[in-house]
Amino acid sequence: MGFYLELIRNVFQAVDARGKLRHRVVAFTSATSQEGVSEVVDMIAKELAAQTQKRVLRVEAAAFQNLYLADPKHIARHCEETEIENLLTLSVQQAPASFTAARGLRRAGDWESNPEYRSACLDALRWNFDYVLIDCPPQGASSDATTLGQLVDGVSLVVKAGQTRRGQIQRCQQMIEAAGGNFLGFILNQRQYPVPNWLYRRL
Repeated sequence: MGFYLELIRNVFQAVDARGKLRHRVVAFTSATSQEGVSEVVDMIAKELAAQTQKRVLRVEAAAFQNLYLADPKHIARHCEETEIENLLTLSVQQAPASFTAARGLRRAGDWESNPEYRSACLDALRWNFDYVLIDCPPQGASSDATTLGQLVDGVSLVVKAGQTRRGQIQRCQQMIEAAGGNFLGFILNQRQYPVPNWLYRRL
């Protein structure tokens, strides 16, 4: 738990030269599947809400593709409350899928084809929430993290201890940066042994 508190202080409570928060909207992804991204995002979101008492939103990246909104400003209406008063969620189950009236087929949302629409959705979330944490699928299975790279304040890579290879991690970082994303660093998940203080200072 202490690690997450340190992460909140160093990332989410960091301010720029004007005193404004630097990382209000952060995407989380991984190089491969089963790295524990969803669990990490859930834990950080709960701690962030508890520690800051600010409005926090936890988003499943796939939910964006199920939304087709005439006005992106209304995206916050699809967010759902949780047991924590100031923590809300936007998940695939909550996002209404769009259908064409004539054919009865699912219609691709503007999220996939319209950069301005994507930007407007993120702007609306920034307006309605103090912090937005986006849970993205692995880079090898989805381009969500790279698509969001230029729209969010930063992207963090969740790495499962003893599973992810160095080459996979480096390629994932390179893809994020090549897409114009601000790579914030790695989050080591499910570590089974203590990391000495001197090593933390080198990370």
